[in-house]
Amino acid sequence: MEAVVAEFLTQRGYSRLQSSMPQVNVFFRVADNLAMAILVIDGRQFIVDVSTYQQLKNQIGRMFEAKGYAKISVFSIFLTPNLANVQEIARNDEFFWAVDLRGKRLCIFENGMCDFDNLREGLAEAINVAADRKDGYQTVGQWIINHTLRNPAPVTVCIILLNVLVFIAVIMYGSVSNLEYMVSVGALYAPYVFEKSQFYRLFTSMFLHFGAEHLGANMLSLAVFGSRVEKLLGHGKYLLLYILSGLSASMVSIGAGLLLHNTSVSAGASGAIFGVIGAMFVILIRNRGRLGNMTVGRAGFLIAYSVFSGFMAHGIDNAAHIGGLIMGLLLGFILYKKPRGETTQNQTSDNI
Repeated sequence: MEAVVAEFLTQRGYSRLQSSMPQVNVFFRVADNLAMAILVIDGRQFIVDVSTYQQLKNQIGRMFEAKGYAKISVFSIFLTPNLANVQEIARNDEFFWAVDLRGKRLCIFENGMCDFDNLREGLAEAINVAADRKDGYQTVGQWIINHTLRNPAPVTVCIILLNVLVFIAVIMYGSVSNLEYMVSVGALYAPYVFEKSQFYRLFTSMFLHFGAEHLGANMLSLAVFGSRVEKLLGHGKYLLLYILSGLSASMVSIGAGLLLHNTSVSAGASGAIFGVIGAMFVILIRNRGRLGNMTVGRAGFLIAYSVFSGFMAHGIDNAAHIGGLIMGLLLGFILYKKPRGETTQNQTSDNI
Protein backbone atom coordinates (compact mmCIF):
# COMPACT_ATOMS: atom_id res chain seq x y z
CA MET A 1 0.00 0.00 0.00
CA GLU A 2 2.97 2.32 0.56
CA ALA A 3 3.80 2.04 -3.14
CA VAL A 4 0.17 2.86 -4.04
CA VAL A 5 0.25 6.06 -1.98
CA ALA A 6 3.68 6.99 -3.37
CA GLU A 7 2.56 6.46 -6.96
CA PHE A 8 -0.61 8.48 -6.42
CA LEU A 9 1.27 11.44 -4.92
CA THR A 10 3.81 11.34 -7.74
CA GLN A 11 1.00 11.45 -10.30
CA ARG A 12 -0.38 14.50 -8.51
CA GLY A 13 2.89 16.35 -9.03
CA TYR A 14 4.62 15.59 -5.73
CA SER A 15 8.33 14.78 -5.67
CA ARG A 16 9.91 12.30 -3.30
CA LEU A 17 12.72 13.43 -1.00
CA GLN A 18 15.38 10.96 0.03
CA SER A 19 15.01 10.27 3.74
CA SER A 20 17.51 8.92 6.25
CA MET A 21 14.63 7.02 7.90
CA PRO A 22 13.42 4.07 5.79
CA GLN A 23 10.01 4.13 7.53
CA VAL A 24 9.35 7.75 6.54
CA ASN A 25 9.00 9.04 2.99
CA VAL A 26 8.60 12.75 2.33
CA PHE A 27 6.81 14.14 -0.72
CA PHE A 28 6.46 17.81 -1.60
CA ARG A 29 5.26 20.27 -4.17
CA VAL A 30 5.16 24.05 -4.32
CA ALA A 31 2.19 26.10 -5.56
CA ASP A 32 1.86 29.89 -5.34
CA ASN A 33 4.76 30.07 -2.88
CA LEU A 34 3.03 27.56 -0.61
CA ALA A 35 5.27 24.61 0.19
CA MET A 36 3.21 21.48 0.79
CA ALA A 37 4.99 18.51 2.34
CA ILE A 38 3.42 15.11 2.98
CA LEU A 39 4.99 12.57 5.33
CA VAL A 40 4.09 8.99 4.43
CA ILE A 41 4.91 6.96 7.52
CA ASP A 42 5.06 3.16 7.47
CA GLY A 43 3.69 2.15 10.85
CA ARG A 44 4.01 -1.60 10.42
CA GLN A 45 7.32 -1.70 12.27
CA PHE A 46 7.50 1.90 13.44
CA ILE A 47 5.34 3.04 16.36
CA VAL A 48 5.92 6.70 17.17
CA ASP A 49 4.68 8.74 20.13
CA VAL A 50 3.17 12.22 19.87
CA SER A 51 6.38 13.99 20.88
CA THR A 52 8.59 12.20 18.34
CA TYR A 53 5.98 12.68 15.65
CA GLN A 54 5.77 16.42 16.30
CA GLN A 55 9.57 16.72 16.27
CA LEU A 56 9.62 15.02 12.89
CA LYS A 57 7.05 17.44 11.48
CA ASN A 58 8.88 20.42 12.94
CA GLN A 59 12.12 19.27 11.31
CA ILE A 60 10.43 19.21 7.92
CA GLY A 61 8.96 22.65 8.54
CA ARG A 62 12.34 24.10 9.47
CA MET A 63 13.85 22.66 6.32
CA PHE A 64 11.33 24.52 4.17
CA GLU A 65 11.80 27.70 6.19
CA ALA A 66 15.53 27.51 5.54
CA LYS A 67 14.74 27.41 1.81
CA GLY A 68 12.89 30.72 2.10
CA TYR A 69 9.25 29.62 1.97
CA ALA A 70 7.01 31.83 4.07
CA LYS A 71 3.95 29.57 3.80
CA ILE A 72 4.43 25.94 4.74
CA SER A 73 1.94 23.14 5.24
CA VAL A 74 3.10 19.75 6.56
CA PHE A 75 0.60 16.90 6.28
CA SER A 76 0.91 13.25 7.34
CA ILE A 77 -0.41 9.97 5.99
CA PHE A 78 0.21 7.12 8.46
CA LEU A 79 0.04 3.52 7.21
CA THR A 80 -0.86 1.21 10.06
CA PRO A 81 -2.38 -2.25 10.62
CA ASN A 82 -3.84 -1.03 13.94
CA LEU A 83 -5.67 2.30 14.08
CA ALA A 84 -5.40 2.33 17.87
CA ASN A 85 -1.68 3.03 17.46
CA VAL A 86 -2.36 6.43 15.90
CA GLN A 87 -5.44 7.67 17.74
CA GLU A 88 -3.48 9.85 20.15
CA ILE A 89 -1.58 11.48 17.29
CA ALA A 90 -4.82 12.03 15.39
CA ARG A 91 -6.40 13.78 18.37
CA ASN A 92 -3.52 16.27 18.49
CA ASP A 93 -3.06 16.94 14.77
CA GLU A 94 -5.76 17.82 12.26
CA PHE A 95 -3.23 17.59 9.40
CA PHE A 96 -3.31 13.80 9.65
CA TRP A 97 -4.85 10.86 7.81
CA ALA A 98 -4.37 7.15 8.32
CA VAL A 99 -4.47 4.22 5.94
CA ASP A 100 -5.90 1.10 7.55
CA LEU A 101 -3.74 -1.70 6.11
CA ARG A 102 -6.11 -4.39 7.33
CA GLY A 103 -9.30 -2.80 6.05
CA LYS A 104 -7.55 -1.33 2.97
CA ARG A 105 -9.21 2.08 3.43
CA LEU A 106 -8.42 5.73 4.00
CA CYS A 107 -9.38 6.89 7.50
CA ILE A 108 -10.01 10.51 8.48
CA PHE A 109 -10.54 11.06 12.18
CA GLU A 110 -13.19 13.30 13.71
CA ASN A 111 -10.96 16.36 14.02
CA GLY A 112 -8.99 15.67 10.84
CA MET A 113 -9.06 17.83 7.71
CA CYS A 114 -11.77 16.79 5.28
CA ASP A 115 -9.38 17.37 2.39
CA PHE A 116 -5.80 18.46 1.67
CA ASP A 117 -4.71 19.74 -1.74
CA ASN A 118 -7.77 18.01 -3.27
CA LEU A 119 -6.22 14.61 -2.60
CA ARG A 120 -8.91 12.86 -0.58
CA GLU A 121 -11.17 11.50 -3.29
CA GLY A 122 -8.38 10.36 -5.59
CA LEU A 123 -6.33 8.76 -2.82
CA ALA A 124 -9.33 6.89 -1.43
CA GLU A 125 -10.08 5.58 -4.91
CA ALA A 126 -6.48 4.51 -5.48
CA ILE A 127 -6.50 2.58 -2.20
CA ASN A 128 -9.80 0.92 -3.05
CA VAL A 129 -8.55 -0.12 -6.49
CA ALA A 130 -5.37 -1.53 -4.97
CA ALA A 131 -7.40 -3.48 -2.42
CA ASP A 132 -9.37 -5.11 -5.23
CA ARG A 133 -6.20 -6.23 -6.99
CA LYS A 134 -4.58 -9.48 -5.96
CA ASP A 135 -1.22 -7.77 -5.73
CA GLY A 136 -2.55 -4.54 -4.23
CA TYR A 137 -0.52 -4.88 -1.01
CA GLN A 138 3.11 -4.63 -2.09
CA THR A 139 6.33 -4.94 -0.20
CA VAL A 140 9.25 -2.67 -1.04
CA GLY A 141 10.77 -5.53 -3.02
CA GLN A 142 7.59 -6.03 -5.06
CA TRP A 143 7.38 -2.30 -5.76
CA ILE A 144 10.97 -2.25 -7.00
CA ILE A 145 10.29 -5.20 -9.28
CA ASN A 146 7.11 -3.66 -10.71
CA HIS A 147 8.78 -0.27 -11.18
CA THR A 148 11.75 -1.73 -13.03
CA LEU A 149 9.43 -3.79 -15.25
CA ARG A 150 7.56 -0.61 -16.21
CA ASN A 151 10.82 1.29 -16.69
CA PRO A 152 13.30 -1.25 -18.10
CA ALA A 153 16.89 -0.30 -17.28
CA PRO A 154 19.13 -3.39 -17.41
CA VAL A 155 22.16 -1.90 -15.64
CA THR A 156 20.02 -0.63 -12.76
CA VAL A 157 18.31 -4.02 -12.50
CA CYS A 158 21.67 -5.81 -12.43
CA ILE A 159 23.02 -3.48 -9.74
CA ILE A 160 19.92 -4.03 -7.60
CA LEU A 161 20.15 -7.82 -8.04
CA LEU A 162 23.85 -7.79 -7.21
CA ASN A 163 23.21 -5.83 -3.99
CA VAL A 164 20.44 -8.23 -2.99
CA LEU A 165 22.50 -11.34 -3.75
CA VAL A 166 25.49 -9.97 -1.83
CA PHE A 167 23.24 -9.20 1.14
CA ILE A 168 21.81 -12.74 1.12
CA ALA A 169 25.29 -14.25 0.91
CA VAL A 170 26.56 -12.07 3.77
CA ILE A 171 23.72 -12.84 6.19
CA MET A 172 24.12 -16.58 5.54
CA TYR A 173 27.46 -16.60 7.34
CA GLY A 174 27.21 -13.86 9.94
CA SER A 175 25.38 -10.83 11.31
CA VAL A 176 25.39 -7.52 9.45
CA SER A 177 25.18 -5.75 12.81
CA ASN A 178 28.59 -7.20 13.77
CA LEU A 179 31.16 -4.61 12.65
CA GLU A 180 34.09 -7.02 12.81
CA TYR A 181 32.24 -9.41 10.53
CA MET A 182 31.33 -6.63 8.12
CA VAL A 183 34.98 -5.57 7.94
CA SER A 184 35.94 -9.18 7.22
CA VAL A 185 33.63 -9.29 4.19
CA GLY A 186 34.81 -6.01 2.68
CA ALA A 187 33.28 -3.01 4.48
CA LEU A 188 35.21 0.26 4.33
CA TYR A 189 37.67 0.64 7.21
CA ALA A 190 40.38 3.30 6.83
CA PRO A 191 43.17 1.61 8.84
CA TYR A 192 42.99 -1.50 6.64
CA VAL A 193 42.88 0.56 3.46
CA PHE A 194 46.03 2.52 4.28
CA GLU A 195 48.02 0.23 6.57
CA LYS A 196 47.31 -3.02 4.71
CA SER A 197 46.77 -1.50 1.23
CA GLN A 198 43.31 -3.09 0.97
CA PHE A 199 42.10 -0.63 -1.63
CA TYR A 200 39.51 -3.09 -2.89
CA ARG A 201 37.35 -1.98 0.06
CA LEU A 202 36.65 1.28 -1.78
CA PHE A 203 34.67 -0.85 -4.24
CA THR A 204 33.33 -3.78 -2.20
CA SER A 205 31.80 -1.52 0.46
CA MET A 206 29.42 -0.16 -2.20
CA PHE A 207 27.56 -3.49 -2.21
CA LEU A 208 27.31 -4.16 1.53
CA HIS A 209 24.48 -3.02 3.80
CA PHE A 210 23.84 -2.97 7.55
CA GLY A 211 20.41 -4.59 7.43
CA ALA A 212 17.35 -5.17 5.26
CA GLU A 213 15.97 -1.65 5.87
CA HIS A 214 19.29 -0.09 4.83
CA LEU A 215 19.30 -2.22 1.68
CA GLY A 216 15.62 -1.61 0.90
CA ALA A 217 15.83 2.18 1.23
CA ASN A 218 18.87 2.38 -1.04
CA MET A 219 17.48 0.03 -3.68
CA LEU A 220 14.18 1.90 -3.72
CA SER A 221 16.00 5.17 -4.41
CA LEU A 222 18.13 3.49 -7.06
CA ALA A 223 15.08 2.01 -8.79
CA VAL A 224 13.40 5.42 -8.95
CA PHE A 225 16.32 7.61 -9.99
CA GLY A 226 18.68 5.09 -11.56
CA SER A 227 16.24 3.81 -14.16
CA ARG A 228 15.56 7.35 -15.36
CA VAL A 229 19.21 8.47 -15.49
CA GLU A 230 20.22 5.24 -17.25
CA LYS A 231 17.75 5.98 -20.04
CA LEU A 232 19.13 9.49 -20.44
CA LEU A 233 22.84 8.63 -20.31
CA GLY A 234 22.89 5.20 -21.89
CA HIS A 235 23.95 1.95 -20.26
CA GLY A 236 27.73 2.33 -20.44
CA LYS A 237 27.90 5.94 -19.26
CA TYR A 238 25.43 5.23 -16.49
CA LEU A 239 27.50 2.30 -15.21
CA LEU A 240 30.60 4.50 -15.27
CA LEU A 241 28.70 7.20 -13.36
CA TYR A 242 27.56 4.75 -10.70
CA ILE A 243 30.95 3.13 -10.12
CA LEU A 244 32.97 6.35 -10.11
CA SER A 245 30.46 8.05 -7.80
CA GLY A 246 30.66 5.12 -5.41
CA LEU A 247 34.47 5.13 -5.45
CA SER A 248 34.52 8.88 -4.92
CA ALA A 249 32.14 8.49 -1.98
CA SER A 250 34.43 5.87 -0.41
CA MET A 251 37.54 8.00 -0.86
CA VAL A 252 35.95 11.13 0.60
CA SER A 253 34.58 9.05 3.46
CA ILE A 254 37.96 7.68 4.57
CA GLY A 255 39.62 11.06 3.90
CA ALA A 256 37.15 12.82 6.17
CA GLY A 257 37.58 10.08 8.74
CA LEU A 258 41.31 10.65 8.88
CA LEU A 259 40.91 14.41 9.21
CA LEU A 260 38.35 14.03 11.97
CA HIS A 261 40.19 11.09 13.61
CA ASN A 262 37.12 8.92 13.06
CA THR A 263 37.84 5.37 11.92
CA SER A 264 34.31 4.04 11.83
CA VAL A 265 33.19 1.17 9.59
CA SER A 266 31.22 2.27 6.53
CA ALA A 267 29.22 0.49 3.83
CA GLY A 268 26.27 1.06 1.52
CA ALA A 269 25.22 2.16 -1.95
CA SER A 270 24.01 5.61 -0.92
CA GLY A 271 27.18 7.41 -2.04
CA ALA A 272 26.79 6.04 -5.56
CA ILE A 273 23.07 6.87 -5.50
CA PHE A 274 23.85 10.46 -4.52
CA GLY A 275 26.03 10.54 -7.62
CA VAL A 276 23.07 9.42 -9.73
CA ILE A 277 20.91 12.16 -8.18
CA GLY A 278 23.65 14.72 -8.82
CA ALA A 279 23.80 13.73 -12.48
CA MET A 280 20.02 14.07 -12.73
CA PHE A 281 20.29 17.61 -11.34
CA VAL A 282 22.75 18.50 -14.11
CA ILE A 283 20.55 16.89 -16.75
CA LEU A 284 17.63 19.00 -15.53
CA ILE A 285 19.71 22.17 -15.85
CA ARG A 286 20.68 21.27 -19.40
CA ASN A 287 17.02 20.68 -20.30
CA ARG A 288 15.81 24.13 -19.23
CA GLY A 289 15.03 23.02 -15.72
CA ARG A 290 12.39 20.35 -16.28
CA LEU A 291 12.03 16.65 -17.04
CA GLY A 292 8.44 15.48 -16.86
CA ASN A 293 7.24 16.46 -13.37
CA MET A 294 10.75 16.94 -11.99
CA THR A 295 12.19 20.46 -11.93
CA VAL A 296 15.55 21.92 -10.96
CA GLY A 297 13.94 23.47 -7.89
CA ARG A 298 12.53 20.17 -6.71
CA ALA A 299 15.76 18.30 -7.41
CA GLY A 300 17.78 20.97 -5.61
CA PHE A 301 15.47 20.80 -2.62
CA LEU A 302 15.71 17.00 -2.63
CA ILE A 303 19.51 17.19 -2.52
CA ALA A 304 19.50 19.84 0.21
CA TYR A 305 16.99 17.93 2.31
CA SER A 306 18.89 14.63 1.92
CA VAL A 307 22.16 16.20 3.03
CA PHE A 308 20.44 18.10 5.86
CA SER A 309 18.63 15.01 7.17
CA GLY A 310 21.90 13.09 7.04
CA PHE A 311 23.54 15.59 9.37
CA MET A 312 20.51 15.52 11.67
CA ALA A 313 20.59 11.72 12.03
CA HIS A 314 23.14 9.52 13.79
CA GLY A 315 25.26 6.89 12.04
CA ILE A 316 25.03 8.45 8.57
CA ASP A 317 28.20 8.72 6.46
CA ASN A 318 27.63 12.28 5.27
CA ALA A 319 31.12 12.56 3.79
CA ALA A 320 30.33 9.65 1.46
CA HIS A 321 27.07 11.29 0.39
CA ILE A 322 28.83 14.56 -0.41
CA GLY A 323 31.68 12.79 -2.22
CA GLY A 324 29.26 10.85 -4.39
CA LEU A 325 27.15 13.93 -5.07
CA ILE A 326 30.13 16.02 -6.21
CA MET A 327 31.34 13.28 -8.54
CA GLY A 328 27.79 12.88 -9.93
CA LEU A 329 27.52 16.60 -10.65
CA LEU A 330 30.88 16.58 -12.42
CA LEU A 331 30.18 13.46 -14.48
CA GLY A 332 26.71 14.74 -15.35
CA PHE A 333 28.29 17.67 -17.18
CA ILE A 334 30.87 15.43 -18.85
CA LEU A 335 28.76 12.44 -19.87
CA TYR A 336 25.34 13.85 -20.74
CA LYS A 337 24.69 15.02 -24.28
CA LYS A 338 21.22 16.38 -25.00
CA PRO A 339 19.71 14.64 -28.06
CA ARG A 340 19.35 16.84 -31.11
CA GLY A 341 16.04 17.30 -32.86
CA GLU A 342 13.88 16.18 -29.94
CA THR A 343 13.23 17.34 -26.40
CA THR A 344 14.25 15.22 -23.48
CA GLN A 345 11.12 16.29 -21.67
CA ASN A 346 9.01 14.47 -24.22
CA GLN A 347 11.15 11.37 -23.85
CA THR A 348 10.51 11.35 -20.11
CA SER A 349 6.92 12.41 -19.87
CA ASP A 350 5.99 9.84 -17.22
CA ASN A 351 6.32 10.72 -13.57
CA ILE A 352 9.63 10.72 -11.71
